[in-house]
Parts: sequence; structure tokens; C-alpha cells
Amino acid sequence: MFLWEQIGNSWYGTYGDHIIKFSTSWTSKSSCINNNKNNGIQFYSYPEVKGWERKVFRLDDDIEKILSTLSNDTLVSKTIRKYPGLRLMRQEPYQCIFSFVCASNTNILMIRKMLKNLSKKFGCKVIFDGKEFYTFPSVNSLNKATINELHSCGVGYRAKAIKALANHIISGNLDVDYLVRIRYHDAKEELLKVYGIGNKIADCILLFSLEKLDAFPIDVWILRALSRYYNWLFNENENKFKMTERITINQYKVLSATIRNYFGKYSGYAQQYIFYYMREIAGKKW
Repeated sequence: MFLWEQIGNSWYGTYGDHIIKFSTSWTSKSSCINNNKNNGIQFYSYPEVKGWERKVFRLDDDIEKILSTLSNDTLVSKTIRKYPGLRLMRQEPYQCIFSFVCASNTNILMIRKMLKNLSKKFGCKVIFDGKEFYTFPSVNSLNKATINELHSCGVGYRAKAIKALANHIISGNLDVDYLVRIRYHDAKEELLKVYGIGNKIADCILLFSLEKLDAFPIDVWILRALSRYYNWLFNENENKFKMTERITINQYKVLSATIRNYFGKYSGYAQQYIFYYMREIAGKKW
């Protein structure tokens, strides 16, 4: 999701070793919202993959059932009405894992910069629509990279985590297909064995690329929302955190278990609506 960019009425994204694109003929945001079908949208990719949009934009999800299930919550119901086009995206698993390892303790602009640098140095150049793009690096290329080469991409201390992750995958200790098949808790335990992957990063990976719609990543924005709108879900002792404080591993586990139990098997969709809402009301740009 970090490697998307808008050019005119088109959006281009890097999806593993493909460049994907969708274009609209809409002239305003309101016309986009009022268009409840795919009319006015064209999808392209290079190399060509027909129907990629169904996979990437999770068009196979029963969105009406999901939103109906979550609409019992006041805040989520409000945000569903406010952001009718918001959806989860299904990311390419390896790209997703490395992207979120790079996402620790930084902001979206810096994450994008790091990933673009890695793609330019270790990916393959692609000319699409007369524009230059780079595919996301393969696991093998990142495994062969030296720490100094990774440092040159501006990843800082994350270079060590990138190397550890690549080695974990190459050695067969982290099997994406296996993680998709097993349950949330078991898959999370496997991810947490990898250096550089903590609770939040693991939940992001599980939600966005490993089919765990019950994952509920908790970052500073979600923590503020839990503190402001969901105090009543937690008991006194567990509710003594402040929105500006970091939470401990044990606090994360308690918050995660409680909020996942509350929202159920579509917790990840609820998280996306709450996350987007909290950033929007704070005036944060993407």
C-alpha cells in the first residue's frame, strides 16, 4: 500500500514483480462516491494479470455482510457512512512483510522513501505507460544484499531486521502459504519469532496479506481511539494508559484480545475505518 502514486486520473502501484494501475473518468470525489459500480474505472497491469483488481481490492469479500456486522458499533457505523468507498487491500505477502518491517518507529513518508530506495537498488526497472517504475525486490536479492548496501537505502537500524527476515524466509523457517492456512494466534506466534517483528507489525502483516481479517493492529492512532471511544471495554487497571504513552507488550495483548473479542471475525475492517477516521479528524495527510 505504501508504493502507490497518483498521476493525473490514474493510480500506479507496485505489487511484487508487477506494476498495477487503475484509471477513473470521474471528475470529482462525489461522483466517485455516488458511483456504486465499476463504471468509469479501468484496470491495467504490467506484466498483464487479468482480474488482479478482485484480488487486490478484496472484491471477493462479502462487504455488505461485513459492514452490517460492524454497524452495531456507533463509531464504526458513523465512519462506514462517512467513508463509503473505504476497503481493505490484499497485499503481496513478501512485499507486505518487508514493508512493515521497515515501518517501525517512523512515518508514512519515510516508509515510502525507504521502500522506493530498496526497489530502485534491488528491484527491476519497468517502463509502463512511458513512465519508469521499479518492481519490489525479491527475497533472494534482499538476502544477498550486504548491510552496507541496505544502509545506503536509508533504512537505518532496520537493515539488520531485513537481513534476518530474508534469511528466515530463504531457510524455510517462514512459510507464507502455511501462515495463510493456520489460525490467527498460531500465525502470529510464527511471525513473532522473526527478529524485528513485534505485535503491531505482526498484526499488520496478518491483516493485509495473510487473510487474517480478525487481526486488529494497534498503533498510536488506534490507541487514541481506544482511549477516547472504547474506555468502557477495559477494566480500571488495564485502562490506566494515556494516549501519548507507549504500551507494553502485555498491555498490547490485553487491548488486542479485548477489542478483537468485541468486533469479532471482521475486526480488521473495523480497525481500518477507525484508523482512517482518527487520522482524518487530526488533519493528517497521506
